[in-house]
Amino acid sequence: MAFYQWYNGAYAQDTWQISNRVTLNGGVRWEPFFSQNLTRGANSIFIRDNFRTNVRSTVFRNAPAGLLYPGDAGFPSGSSGLDKKWWNFSPRAGVAWDVHGDGRMAIRSSYALVSDFPTGEFFSNLAGAPPYGNRTLVTDPAGLFDNPYRDVGGDPHPIVTGPDTSFPVGGTFASMDPDINAPRIQSWNVSFERQFGSDWGASVAYLGSYSDRLWGLVENNPGVFLGTGPCTLNGVSIAACTTTANLNQRRVLTLSGENPASATLISNLENHAAVGTQTYRGLKLSVQRRSANGVTPNGNYTWSRCFGLEMPTGAQFGIGFVNPADPDYDRGHCEQDRTHLANVTVGYQTPAFGNATLRTIASNWRVSGILNARSGPWMSILSGRDNAFNGMANQRVDQVSNDVYGAKTLNNFLNPVAFGQPAPGGFGSVRNSIKGPGFHKVDLALSRLVSLAATRTIELRLEVFNLFNTFNWGLPNNNFASGTFGRITTMTGDPRIIQFGIKYGF
Repeated sequence: MAFYQWYNGAYAQDTWQISNRVTLNGGVRWEPFFSQNLTRGANSIFIRDNFRTNVRSTVFRNAPAGLLYPGDAGFPSGSSGLDKKWWNFSPRAGVAWDVHGDGRMAIRSSYALVSDFPTGEFFSNLAGAPPYGNRTLVTDPAGLFDNPYRDVGGDPHPIVTGPDTSFPVGGTFASMDPDINAPRIQSWNVSFERQFGSDWGASVAYLGSYSDRLWGLVENNPGVFLGTGPCTLNGVSIAACTTTANLNQRRVLTLSGENPASATLISNLENHAAVGTQTYRGLKLSVQRRSANGVTPNGNYTWSRCFGLEMPTGAQFGIGFVNPADPDYDRGHCEQDRTHLANVTVGYQTPAFGNATLRTIASNWRVSGILNARSGPWMSILSGRDNAFNGMANQRVDQVSNDVYGAKTLNNFLNPVAFGQPAPGGFGSVRNSIKGPGFHKVDLALSRLVSLAATRTIELRLEVFNLFNTFNWGLPNNNFASGTFGRITTMTGDPRIIQFGIKYGF
């Protein structure tokens, strides 16, 4: 998947000395969003009205109605599928107040709005869709593995694109929203800093952010749950109206009856939409001490919460929002949310001893250690089944009890009795609602700089990561349908790693 992206930007800033104790700075960045352009035009947009009225592509004449490609009338200029966003401005401002004018107490605050750029990964589904990848969704094909393409128009390989390229039955498609804009984040903070005595300093800070326009995949053509009893589906009487085997016959576009010929060519139809938001709040405490007797300690602790809606995108279909009709149903703790985070570092440099032997052996060694500890990540309990019968992955169980943990051992971290499979057509409980195991480790470094001559030195260095070889548990198996549900079989981070280094400077 080859692509390119143009970037233009301009930035202006200034600093004002309001008084001898107050400093104000501000700036603004102009950053228009042009998005990626796929060099071979492997991009598409879907317009439902065109599907209804059977408006078809002139670039690929056999494509399902409603899909437009670069070069078609109605497709945005270029090959990104997006309209250019020229008016993206990012302001920022900050203020610092030296409360007493002696540099020992300060209050600072700042605000900024910044934009981000989606990675090329967001375009993988577009690049792999027909006619470029001819990815299809075939459930238990009648021809089995001997002839899996028997009932979907034959084997499409090798794929050669052109105006008359054939489109397979049940193709998986993705669509860009021409109005989508770049993700952005607003962040703000207020901090109080104070020096104590001649060596100690401490600060407390409130941190906040709000992210919006986060990209996610919204399925435009999910399966529809029609009940489990008999019914007439597409003119055919069947004993079980909703099964995983008849997913494509139960999809929205097929049931609409608006364009039966084109509907048979489409299984998944996922639209890139900027519907995600996240809110972060944090309180950070920090303390540090200037070097005294060779010892330099400092540490910080953050108590925080991140909650919102953000879904991964990648090269797989059916991984978007579990309930496409209500993306907010997937709101929960952020993937990166950690309630407690703490870091402590201590450095020590041995003195220059007067005794010649001690001076040679023990002087000027630098030892530093880092303790890192954090609470566990949040996770969802997955059903392992398509209980909603809509074809979406990562569906969740129902939580029927608050007693979600087992003995919290490697073999019994979660309590299976606290969960149950949703009823047919159900979507399960909230996302990322259960906290996994925490994490902690200690790293150590030992080094010494030895002078050989006026301009030549040798630095000796020993580094030990995870000094105590701490076994930090990974997340437990969260697939409720698995026989190893609730069992931890992985670790987080590395085992003890020791490395040596010698650097010669001249």
